[in-house]
Amino acid sequence: MTFRARLLVALLALALLPTLLLTLFFSGEVGRATERWHLGVVDRALESSVEVNRIVLTRLEATLLDRADTWASAPDDAFDAKRREALRNGLREARLDFAQSYTREGGRWRLADQVVPAGVLTVEPIDVSAALDSALATDRLVEAPAGARVAVARIGEAHALAVGVRLTPDFFAKLREIEEARTQYARLGVLVDVQRNYVWLLLGALVLGVAIGAVFLARMLSRQMTQPLVTLSGAFQRVAEGDLETRVPASGAAELQALAGTFNSMTQRLAEARVALARAERESTWRDVARQLAHEIKNPLTPMRLSLHRLQRRVDHVPESEREAVRDSVAALLVEIEHLTRLAEHFSQYAKLPGAQMEALDLAALARDAARLYEDGTVTVHAETPAPVQGDRLLLTRALHNLLLNAREAAGEGSAIELEVSRTGDEARLAVRDRGPGLSEAAAAKLFEPYFSTKNRGSGLGLSVVKDIAERHGGRITLTNRDGGGAEARLTLPLAHRG
Repeated sequence: MTFRARLLVALLALALLPTLLLTLFFSGEVGRATERWHLGVVDRALESSVEVNRIVLTRLEATLLDRADTWASAPDDAFDAKRREALRNGLREARLDFAQSYTREGGRWRLADQVVPAGVLTVEPIDVSAALDSALATDRLVEAPAGARVAVARIGEAHALAVGVRLTPDFFAKLREIEEARTQYARLGVLVDVQRNYVWLLLGALVLGVAIGAVFLARMLSRQMTQPLVTLSGAFQRVAEGDLETRVPASGAAELQALAGTFNSMTQRLAEARVALARAERESTWRDVARQLAHEIKNPLTPMRLSLHRLQRRVDHVPESEREAVRDSVAALLVEIEHLTRLAEHFSQYAKLPGAQMEALDLAALARDAARLYEDGTVTVHAETPAPVQGDRLLLTRALHNLLLNAREAAGEGSAIELEVSRTGDEARLAVRDRGPGLSEAAAAKLFEPYFSTKNRGSGLGLSVVKDIAERHGGRITLTNRDGGGAEARLTLPLAHRG
């Protein structure tokens, strides 16, 4: 199993296992909670309450109707003293609150009299005259607004008897509330079953959604975490195959970005090391060639020079007509031998520069001393500010003379050359400027390679020697074109820190 697959499985397990455990726990709690919504004991209690209320009310209504019918059957419809006493006693025995007589006048019922049980104070009578017609036409029961239940019975055409019991003002409202609550609670029993199924469906959808989201996030996270590693693995493979220009983008977590940065730094250093090694190998080869050339050139030069000097001493023995030509030829040969000698010396210098003897020097003073050797005044020096460096006087002087000679040969004899020494930050800079033809793009790319020269008679070693000396001193050399024509060679060395 790949690392990415293992990471994906681990992330899914971390996401789904807690979700499943929580789902099981909450599903049990929700199931118990939904069961608590509809308890059988509450349902039975409500049903019993409704049944008891109905029984009590039915019996009360039956008692009221019975008393109303009994008392309405009396031959006298008036409440005389004897009948009032009998009604009081009857009301007390039946635990009723009042008995009323109503008289019909002008098509409307009117409360004529009221009797209450013995020992009960008279209170404001409850008038049900407005409901008598409808009650007499139906079940003869009246639900008084003041909270009373009244039964009525007709006594002839113009009289009626009403018997009632006082209840709390909201008795019937509460009774209806209990009945409605019983109905709603019964409906809740059906809703509980539906709700339980709905909760299970909701939990299932939640688990499925979490699973899908977990898979998506796990794949995304595993890709983000493993992709840089896959990229880095491929980069290592390319580096192993020799491609040191390989670089990886810094992406992913901070640790992976740091790893990518370290890898890029490593490959850059490897590439620089390979370039430096190749350059060192080339320079070593060139130095061997220079040493061999110097040896091969120097060996025949000495006998050639001696032979030419002997011929020069015998020029007078040549016929006068040929004497001038022989003298000129011998002189030309001696000049060429001197050129070859200097060329061999250049090869010898490049093949083995002396070891650097470091000491405290002023680069500005070296520049002024070098300019004094050019008595024709073509070298202008700008070196007023001291520029202390640690270096070898002989090597730095040789580098400076090579730069001046290169500028004179590029600009031509008698052309003005500027020599300037300055300080920038922790560096000392020596610039040699000329107004020659400048540098072509092809020449600029190969200037510091040994044996490359833009002059017909150049050895191609002058700038290579300067580059070697600059690197020995921890500096660098650059050669660029100037604005307005010409070139500028700039030798940069680290400033010496004086205590």
